[in-house]
Amino acid sequence: MDLHGSLRDRAEMSSVSMYLATSSAGFEIEARKEILRLVPDAEVHSLFFKGNLLIKCPSSTDLISILKENETRYIGSIIPVNRAIKISKKKSDLKRVYDEILNLNMLKKGERFAVCCKRRGKHEFTSQDVEREIGGLLEESLGAIVDLKDPAKIVTIQIFQDIAFIGIVRADEVLKKEIKIFRKYRCGERPLTRAEHKLREAIRVFNIEIKPNFRVLDLGAAPGGWTRVLADLADHVVSVDPADLDPSVKSLPNVTYLKCKAEDIPRNIGPFDLIVNDMNIDPVKSAKIMVKLADLLKKGSSALMTIKFITRNRKKHVADAIGILKAKYKDFKVRRLPHNRFETTIYMRRA
Repeated sequence: MDLHGSLRDRAEMSSVSMYLATSSAGFEIEARKEILRLVPDAEVHSLFFKGNLLIKCPSSTDLISILKENETRYIGSIIPVNRAIKISKKKSDLKRVYDEILNLNMLKKGERFAVCCKRRGKHEFTSQDVEREIGGLLEESLGAIVDLKDPAKIVTIQIFQDIAFIGIVRADEVLKKEIKIFRKYRCGERPLTRAEHKLREAIRVFNIEIKPNFRVLDLGAAPGGWTRVLADLADHVVSVDPADLDPSVKSLPNVTYLKCKAEDIPRNIGPFDLIVNDMNIDPVKSAKIMVKLADLLKKGSSALMTIKFITRNRKKHVADAIGILKAKYKDFKVRRLPHNRFETTIYMRRA
């Protein structure tokens, strides 16, 4: 792919939208397949630096919304791109980046903003240098206001050696998802996944009782970390996910695997003593699914749900989700757990 010759033209074409995406290093091919499964007419290219992808798709395609609403396993952050320019390693080239931001005309006087830069390669400046210099110039020239705590807009600058990708987006347009598979293992080696750590931590913190005769519903189960933990504690686990469950988990004698979306599970599979939800989707949609499935949970029984911080508006994500969940649940407890850096965990009971 000719990045130098075509990126700027592509970024400025009204019929095309561009995005940068991250995955775990070594899983770029899987992340590409995941994107193409959801957006078949997209173009996805691996960049020189591992774990980074460039996506081009029709401007009519709302990639951010699609990824918010669908479960993913390999995709991390997604950042919209407005421009891509060639730069050198010299600090003086930051003026070119600043000029391109001005040309976008997307930041107005009095608007609260933050500059977020990630630099890859060798340069005469750091990421912090970029954030400070560009932020100061924009404040001075436009009268916009740097606000690192609650910005209305984010100026994103992603530098890959001699190419700078520039975007100006609302705070809720920078999407962050949990990468569920982030390490490859040798044949026969058993991974203790981050998901397993998360669930064990939640069970301990919320003092969740899982009796040997319990039936548990696991939503967003793939690749199977939570199911594996639950299968050790409960009598039976129903695991639901459109993605594949790890064969070592799927073959457990007390696990039933349903390869479908949570909203499509049969209504006659209950009742359950516990529902857990680690779906990697928009918190509002996830909460609505929990309400829809509440009748499968015995009254007074527990439920556990992770709220994914897909934007910077973390408090709003939690408040919106609980506002929906109140229709069927009560006794809410909310905690940020050490293994849940980009999410909050909610414990509740069926009303």
